[in-house]
Amino acid sequence: MPELVRSVVSRVRVYFKNRRQSPRLRVRLVFTIGLRRSEDGNGSSHWTQSLKGHTKDISAGGVALLIPQVHVHGHHLAAEGRELNLRLELGGGEPVEMVVLPNRYERLDNAELGCSYLIGARIVKITEADRQRYLNFLWSGLENLRS
Repeated sequence: MPELVRSVVSRVRVYFKNRRQSPRLRVRLVFTIGLRRSEDGNGSSHWTQSLKGHTKDISAGGVALLIPQVHVHGHHLAAEGRELNLRLELGGGEPVEMVVLPNRYERLDNAELGCSYLIGARIVKITEADRQRYLNFLWSGLENLRS
């Protein structure tokens, strides 16, 4: 039932003002996502089971993630307050790593490339170097759209 409510709400947004503040870049980037576990002594977090997917769009403050399933070993990825590790492949180098917090999710009527779920997530933690690389990629893509 909650999936039905989320689906209806997302469709109703089409008829009302879009709340999004940041420009979105529609781009398909491959990522790996996993549950965030406690940090060890040196400040790095341990990955548990993970799965792969691709983005629908990205912005300065968040990402829209397409994934094949919403559960990983009995844990719901979009559970309230659950932080997730995200490793995003920008191409041509090291992946960008960040911690995201899901805001919403919905089951898609039509799967895209084997992905049946959409998770909208806010970026809550990212190193300064990765943030610069991520934002440079984003702004470069948005500039290309304008030209």
